[in-house]
Amino acid sequence: MFDLTITKDLTELIGKNFSFPDIDAIGQYLFKKYRTHSLEDVNESITISPLNAAKRLVYECELHNRLNDLFCFIIELDGTLLNGKRVDIIDLEHLLYRLTSTGNYFDFNKRKIISYNDQNNKLKNWGALKDGKEYHITIASIDICNNSKLVNKYEMSKIEEVYFLLWEYMRKKYELYDGRVWSWAGDGCILAFRNGHGSISGVSCCLEILFSLPIFNSSLFKKISDEISLRIGLDTGMIKFYSDTGKIISDIINYASRIEKIATSPNGLSISDNVYKELSPAMQKMFPGNSIFEGKAAHSLKYKFSKALC
Repeated sequence: MFDLTITKDLTELIGKNFSFPDIDAIGQYLFKKYRTHSLEDVNESITISPLNAAKRLVYECELHNRLNDLFCFIIELDGTLLNGKRVDIIDLEHLLYRLTSTGNYFDFNKRKIISYNDQNNKLKNWGALKDGKEYHITIASIDICNNSKLVNKYEMSKIEEVYFLLWEYMRKKYELYDGRVWSWAGDGCILAFRNGHGSISGVSCCLEILFSLPIFNSSLFKKISDEISLRIGLDTGMIKFYSDTGKIISDIINYASRIEKIATSPNGLSISDNVYKELSPAMQKMFPGNSIFEGKAAHSLKYKFSKALC
């Protein structure tokens, strides 16, 4: 199940987050008799670094086919007590995310590693985020402009077909940037992008959606004459995650939604100052519009399709 990269990452995570006594204690949970000094055949007076102790523990688990048990045990330790101290594992989500590349993920409800046959983009937590913990997430709120007007003008079956084609068109974009759909309504959605390069990925994805919209509007498959326009708002920050993403309450999501609905023009993209600061200077230049929205700096652009098609 585990390739060399995952095993190496697991070893480094254990070595970085646990002391030598902690690692020995973990080994004793998995094996009846476990002592790193004995396994290494060195005197008790010799100091063994946490990284070397982690290497030995992982090796023993591989040797006895207990690597899966070790992986699950480490995950379960996060937020609990070990040797009388609370365990808060740094970078655990990155290891869990790497796990998804092997075709597996840790199910926090079933408390075990599961193989999935479906595409990993349907895992709203990227196979890495844990319920009740906070993570740095970039949120994009996307809305179809003039939805009520379109619904009143055309048969519902046509509108539903156009929207379905639009969301499929967008899906290819957000999958490319490792985005996840956290909520979906008929005329809009909330996309999430995880930390690391979350703001860059989110903005890049939304720019690509917006800039390619003329291609969608000129498609022969679009059964209405009106052009589809979008408004998009982005914000980034710490969000407490829950598997039922509809129950997540977050100022980040609320701000992205409000800046999109209130402060963004049709075929426009608005970003918070926090998102703006994470972009490269070249990408920042794409947002010439500066304003104050709800007491915070905001930046925007409006894509003029007519000029793009000249």
